[in-house]
Amino acid sequence: MSEARIRRATPGDRDAAVALWLALHREHEALDARYRLAPDAALLWGNDVAEWTREDGHLVLLADADGGAVGLLSAHLGHPIPVYAPALFAHVDDLYVRPPWRGRGLGQQMLEEAERWARREGADHLQAGVLALNEGGQAFWSSAGTAPYSVLVTKPLR
Repeated sequence: MSEARIRRATPGDRDAAVALWLALHREHEALDARYRLAPDAALLWGNDVAEWTREDGHLVLLADADGGAVGLLSAHLGHPIPVYAPALFAHVDDLYVRPPWRGRGLGQQMLEEAERWARREGADHLQAGVLALNEGGQAFWSSAGTAPYSVLVTKPLR
């Protein structure tokens, strides 16, 4: 395997970004039966990601290697709801590295680039959600220096 290069995605990267995004969410679906994408989720996300590559306030990164994309990070800037003190944050929506490329530092490289972007934009902190049953994701985020701030719990009603 060759070295990977981290770069900002362009509108022309839509299909590669969607393929990585879908792989991430298929892994999540396999981990927890409660996690289900809508039938048109990839189409909808693909339409959004094409716009995000053109807009301020969004970051889409790809890791390229071996002639294709092997990693994805998408993030956006946001503010808390008005009952909380105003603050700008960066939220990592998706971070995925194809299994053969895991453990080689690509996720960390993409996260470091997202942190640099967030600092340049004036964000106070960076946050992300991690599926509770995603042990690899939990370990990655812990090793990246994050700590739980809030936990979403669910109770089946059917």
